[in-house]
Amino acid sequence: MARVIGLAMPRWDLGTVGYVAGSSSEIDNAYSELFLRCYPTTVDMTREMSSKVSCIINVIKRGLPINSIVFLLDPYGIANDLGTKYGIKRELILDNVYSWFINYLRSNDFLNDTDTVELDQELSTLVPRVKAGIGGNASMIAGVMATIVMIKKVGVSELPIRVVNVRNDAINYVRRILLGH
Repeated sequence: MARVIGLAMPRWDLGTVGYVAGSSSEIDNAYSELFLRCYPTTVDMTREMSSKVSCIINVIKRGLPINSIVFLLDPYGIANDLGTKYGIKRELILDNVYSWFINYLRSNDFLNDTDTVELDQELSTLVPRVKAGIGGNASMIAGVMATIVMIKKVGVSELPIRVVNVRNDAINYVRRILLGH
């Protein structure tokens, strides 16, 4: 059964990348549960009305038929930190961060060549590295996951969303490639 993968980073300033995976029917079911039951006005839960956020949290807690992960990547923070510290062009750093991230996803079986991949607009820069479409139900769900974990009053440990901090690994990769450290 082919997987549908959604990747989204609705807020570059948060640096969180949402990832969801499931069959096409599982993604459609999860989309219906989240968007047709709760009617959010945006995928950015940090900017959504509290009543809609509560609805979405309850739906997520009940369980969705998909795998959900939020990666703490912070590509723009890495680009700003290393670019300022070492005088390297931000675009070059971002290119290497995204290259590392795609390789990380592939090497940990979060992504493979037979997957159908949907990206949000912010991550459309990944298209040269992975065959993907822009938009779609999976990327919208991934956007919700990427931002819901950043709401301070949400008990992330109560949600079936795995949170993985990969920022330091990405920094170390960029330093090794660009600076030889």
